Amino acid sequence: MGVMLICVMKILGISRDPKYSPNATDRDAAIFQATASRLARHHHVSLISEEFFISVDLEEFDAVFSMARSHSVLTALAEAESTMGLQVFNAAHALLAATRVKQAEVFQEKGVPQPAFAVCQSLDANLPALPFPFWLKRSDACAQHTGDVCFIGDEQAWAEAVTDFSARAVSEAVALEHVQGDVVKFYGVEGTSFFYASVVSATTGYSKFGLERHNGEPHHYAYNAEALQQAANVAARALGLTIYGGDAIVSPDGHFYIIDFNDWPSFAACRKVAAKAIAERIESAFPVVR
Repeated sequence: MGVMLICVMKILGISRDPKYSPNATDRDAAIFQATASRLARHHHVSLISEEFFISVDLEEFDAVFSMARSHSVLTALAEAESTMGLQVFNAAHALLAATRVKQAEVFQEKGVPQPAFAVCQSLDANLPALPFPFWLKRSDACAQHTGDVCFIGDEQAWAEAVTDFSARAVSEAVALEHVQGDVVKFYGVEGTSFFYASVVSATTGYSKFGLERHNGEPHHYAYNAEALQQAANVAARALGLTIYGGDAIVSPDGHFYIIDFNDWPSFAACRKVAAKAIAERIESAFPVVR
């Protein structure tokens, strides 16, 4: 039997613009570099920042791993996916389509556990059909500062959030029912066995905006971690996001609800093993030489 060898490729890595990494610039840079180092063991890896992407000739590369989030970069990558068959991780066309509203609708269609939600297509004085408290999240882009994700406890908080969103020309949002319970952060790479989940404390550990405080200190309710992994991978496949992370709430009865799902998180709690899984997932998309 022949020895299976890895197909040596030319791979481009695109790092994330710091403006898309609020309070997480160093963490995002760390997983990007860790992934690049793993891939560089077997492949020719070139790195560029999202801000300078315009100077790149994509025809020179066999694959791209990208943390970019700007519309211009994603549009160019999506065009290369369509016309050249270029493999991009995460797929740019999927990211362009992945609004929070679409995410909520896809979860509903695929049976991914999530809180009750309402689409707010025109932010005005009309409250969504959800009881207080609930969350309001901008739909068109990832959260870039605290105002993009709001805890709405009463009518005054609603009015303030609507005013702020309108001032920043945010026209569409999704409202999600607040579920009380433990906050669980999870990370995964679809198509691999890798999955990491841990309960988050409101007062210790990493928090991008400190919003975990609304759920208080964790009680460490028992839940089915394998079922959470399965649900997360269903969500990843449905959204087209191979490299993902998110947040779930575990209620006292052990049920979990996915409340956030993102592309290319920082994997801060599991960076080394995550980088290995990401690199192997990228390699698995290409034929091997025997």
